[in-house]
Amino acid sequence: MGRLPAGFEDLEIFVDYWDVPTSNDRWNRRAGAEYKDIVRFYEAMTARMEEATAYVEQYPLDDMPDDVACLFRLLLALMQAAIAVELHQASRVPYSPWPHTLKIGSGLQPYG
Repeated sequence: MGRLPAGFEDLEIFVDYWDVPTSNDRWNRRAGAEYKDIVRFYEAMTARMEEATAYVEQYPLDDMPDDVACLFRLLLALMQAAIAVELHQASRVPYSPWPHTLKIGSGLQPYG
């Protein structure tokens, strides 16, 4: 059985890297990824974004089945990818130090 809901199997290839529990983890994944891989994820997710959002919205935020929560975390990761693609055209802010020492302490709960 896949980790995503039926109908979203094409996004399964992104789960191992992008399905992480917190905003800080998602930010670090974006910052540590090759830009070409971010673009690949961004393009795949934006093509399915409206459908995925409508699917996830059928469930309460704090009581999603595991496969739906995984899809939701991919949507949250898409927001990080969008920053890289739409603003920076790079994995990280240009000329910023890496690894960074800033830590996002709290984000959308229960998804950190």
